[in-house]
Amino acid sequence: KLIIHFKDKAKIRVKKRWSQVMYMHYLLTRRFKPKNEDPAQKLKRLQQTFILALDGDVDFQPDAVDYLLQGMARNNTVGACCGRIHPIGSGPMVWYQKFEYAASHWLQKATEHVCGCVLCSPGCFTLMRGSAIVDENVLATYSKEPKTPWQMVQYDQGEDRWFCTLLLKQGYRVEYCAASDAKTFAPEGFTEFFKQRRRWSPSTIANIIDILASFGYIAGKNDSISKLYLVYQAFLLCTAIITPASILLLMIGAINIAFDIPPWGAMIIVLLPTVIFTISIYAATEDTQLFLASVISGTYAIVMMIVIIGILKTGIEAGFCSETTILICFVGGIFVVAAIIHPMEWTCILPGLLYFFAVPAVSVVLMVYAIGNIHVTSWGTREGTVDKKQKGKEVECGFGTVCRYNM
Repeated sequence: KLIIHFKDKAKIRVKKRWSQVMYMHYLLTRRFKPKNEDPAQKLKRLQQTFILALDGDVDFQPDAVDYLLQGMARNNTVGACCGRIHPIGSGPMVWYQKFEYAASHWLQKATEHVCGCVLCSPGCFTLMRGSAIVDENVLATYSKEPKTPWQMVQYDQGEDRWFCTLLLKQGYRVEYCAASDAKTFAPEGFTEFFKQRRRWSPSTIANIIDILASFGYIAGKNDSISKLYLVYQAFLLCTAIITPASILLLMIGAINIAFDIPPWGAMIIVLLPTVIFTISIYAATEDTQLFLASVISGTYAIVMMIVIIGILKTGIEAGFCSETTILICFVGGIFVVAAIIHPMEWTCILPGLLYFFAVPAVSVVLMVYAIGNIHVTSWGTREGTVDKKQKGKEVECGFGTVCRYNM
């Protein structure tokens, strides 16, 4: 039996979170709720009820869902389970994301799964347990309207991560299944990519801070999360905060070595584009900001090529035993070993050099853009203008996917 649930924007708020709230309430509290049900039977029924959340452009095989179900069946405390997401599309931005997604799943998500819980189960391909969704302080809290700027960032800019945060606080596990593969279209253009990450970056930081602020409660409530694991997450947060400055210092040092420019001169060369871009955040339109971001990102990519030259020069002069050579071999070796362990996905490591060139764009330029536009609440991707004459006739399908039809 196929049920298509249309969303009336005149009655239900826009954006993905409210579509999820709509179908979660409908499926779990209205459509399949027998009358006069015994509490024990209700719990058992909800524990065996699952919702597969998907994006409209996701592609997967039935076996992928079976793997997720097996992970959920092993333990009733598993509230959600996600698979390995493969970005598809064409162009350099997609190549970059192939390496980024691979490194994230191979290293970070696998580490979180083994040492604690996954902090973000992507909404494009996630299986959720009904009993976890309707549990106290999960769906009820997820259905709240944001009242403060902090809540706006945490609730609506990264709803998938916030939902997982609520599950963790309630004592549920969020797992990662590497055998479950799904493909989804990734942003192919620079502008779309930056707008997507504009939402993700502040939301990620907000949710991690929320978890760390309640570390005592979460460690006592959730058996899968230890205080040591929360210390690990705090370390990652601190690393993310100091990364922009570290990248700028790396480029300053490289220019100093490659061109024999005084440190103060190299600092001006490296910092000037970032200062100009920061000023544009307050003085220019978003389109102008994105244009400057693309130009500065390309400039910094050239600087990263100079960084490679500087590293090679230092390595040749100091020999294999230099600290720089050992560090580069160690970091590069981690990704090579990860690719060897995942032989079916080894090609994902090929865009690694492109990823290296894009580090300043993502770690510096994108962070400035995200923080400077933290007040922007638009989705940024997959948005289209609606004719005012057709606005009242537009409906949205919210069963895990977002679809629009002009009637």
